[in-house]
Amino acid sequence: MLADAARCVKCGLCLAECPTYALSASEALSPRGRIALIQALDAGQLPADGHGAEILGSCLLCRRCEAVCPSAVPFARLMDQGRAQLRGRLSRRERWLPALLSRPTLSRRLLWLGRLLPKSSSLGRVARQASAVATSLKPLYRPKEGEVRGRVGLFTGCTGELLDAPALEAALALLLAAGYEVAVPEGQGCCGALDAHAGNAARAGALMERNRAAFAGAGRLDAILSIATGCGAWLGDQQNPPAPHEDICAFLAREEVLARLRFHPLRAVVAVHLPCSLVNVLKTEQAVLHLLEKVPDLQVREIGRRGGCCGAAGTAAILRPGMARELRQPLLDELDDLGPDLVVSSNPSCRLHLADGDDSGANHLHPLVLLAQQLVRE
Repeated sequence: MLADAARCVKCGLCLAECPTYALSASEALSPRGRIALIQALDAGQLPADGHGAEILGSCLLCRRCEAVCPSAVPFARLMDQGRAQLRGRLSRRERWLPALLSRPTLSRRLLWLGRLLPKSSSLGRVARQASAVATSLKPLYRPKEGEVRGRVGLFTGCTGELLDAPALEAALALLLAAGYEVAVPEGQGCCGALDAHAGNAARAGALMERNRAAFAGAGRLDAILSIATGCGAWLGDQQNPPAPHEDICAFLAREEVLARLRFHPLRAVVAVHLPCSLVNVLKTEQAVLHLLEKVPDLQVREIGRRGGCCGAAGTAAILRPGMARELRQPLLDELDDLGPDLVVSSNPSCRLHLADGDDSGANHLHPLVLLAQQLVRE
């Protein structure tokens, strides 16, 4: 951890890119301020207290600072390690919410209870947008006819069936239409990102090992595909996967895959939100735009500052709703001006967060859902 922190030369190029610094103008809430805190804690110059835990815990991990850092400081890894050191000082909600959400049975019950909360509650709003019925997925899907082009694994994650069930179904439709067998291993679960970001490195590692075993047992795979960019950013950082990880939109946008897909025209305006995890970590935002441009007559309009954070940041919209709303407002203003028919975002927490504040009546969905709806099915 200290070697990673020492790579920061405190140049300040990250300041203009950091969403929490932009809101607070506080050096403590900037990337270099948080790194300095970690160094001071390790040197015994500051106590491991709740104030330090709040400074590290308030980072949204948008990783925009990593994208512009001339010294290639692995900031997200530093934050996870720093939070692990201060885990006992994090609030109870920060420690236990990831543990609940990463367990499908418990998270479904939590969201059911959340529907009883007032509409002003951030958890209550998320719960009302979640699916109440579990999606039943088979371990293996095969194309109905034609040449099989390859075999891929589909990563569903812990909240996929709750928050992204239509996207999972759309992913299957698109992959099968492109001629791919799709394995959906039964033993997979949460990627571990939520626990890692809450300082629980041991559980995050155990969850990742479980996923490795599940996909290794699925046989030969050309790739493991994720549909949520937050999960994808974490999966892409892991070492020795049983097959290469790839964001599903990047996979579908490959020339040899996209050549097998055709789409019906759609006369509509779609506002495209590109999550920070997609831009700053996966760096495949052009694939999403390229796919949408393949739908005839569809007008594609990008919203937001590319690489910026909408405020959702996994659990931040629940844990720090005030900050989340403030960061979301410029995007909502753009939607008001644009008046789109559809809004797409490839990360579930971002999509729910934007939909919660949008009064325009536009339909919010994953890009895969729009593509599957317009897919020409043979």
